[in-house]
Amino acid sequence: MLAITLAATLFALANAQSAPDWKIIPKACATQCAKTIESSFLCENQYTGGTAIYSCFCESYPTDAADCATCLGSNNAAALGALLTSTQTDCAAQRKSCAFACAFDTCDSADVACQCDAGYLANIFNCASCNTANANGGTSLTDFEALKNSCAAQNFTGAAQDFSTFVQAPTGAAGYQAPVLTATGGGDAATGSFQPATDKAAATAAQGAGASEASGSAGASGSASAGASGAKPSASAASGSGAHSSGSSAAASAAASKPAGSGAIAVVAPAALVGLVAGVATLF
Repeated sequence: MLAITLAATLFALANAQSAPDWKIIPKACATQCAKTIESSFLCENQYTGGTAIYSCFCESYPTDAADCATCLGSNNAAALGALLTSTQTDCAAQRKSCAFACAFDTCDSADVACQCDAGYLANIFNCASCNTANANGGTSLTDFEALKNSCAAQNFTGAAQDFSTFVQAPTGAAGYQAPVLTATGGGDAATGSFQPATDKAAATAAQGAGASEASGSAGASGSASAGASGAKPSASAASGSGAHSSGSSAAASAAASKPAGSGAIAVVAPAALVGLVAGVATLF
């Protein structure tokens, strides 16, 4: 029998930007940057890992970004201001490319138990829904259905869950209190080079747990399995944001789970599909 297969081009990695870190925003810009500070603060508190934080920041994009960037440029924080300005167009580009929705490690093509894990299937559904909605290449909902049905035929229980799309988004706005700023500009804020957000979640850590369900989700609605991608409570989430850039690159949190038993189980799938492997292609 054939091993499970999917389209090889899974996602376009978020490769250029990161979220600004509220901690190095000069206190002179507290008023002009109030919404930017709120989004950065809430996302950093809720998620760990540059990509999850950046995704959250883009989802709660601050309405004062332009005014904040101007203030930063006038208060010895030009580099931070330039980073914030660039996010105005980059956030939309990353969402359309599905870089955030597809930011997880892929299972080895021979690891059937990993590919049929409930968390992995939830991640594939979210990624495939985004790709299909945006007419991107790569894994589509048709591919997802083939994977889910193949897993169901082999009695993997994860295929029986309800699937819904989701996004990283802050949930603590109701109790938010603005942090006290202490920065005065200079240093990294003035001349720093900020690392891009390129980290990914572990293959079987469902990104949707603890995240917000997106409206207009494709397919059946319902909650994804536990193990949020980048969510702070999850021990398996990616980590490693830098001291000054909340979008610093971080390594994937954990390896994909290994198949139970002998690993000889093969999941039936259409032969025309291309194998999904751990090192996926990226679109830039």
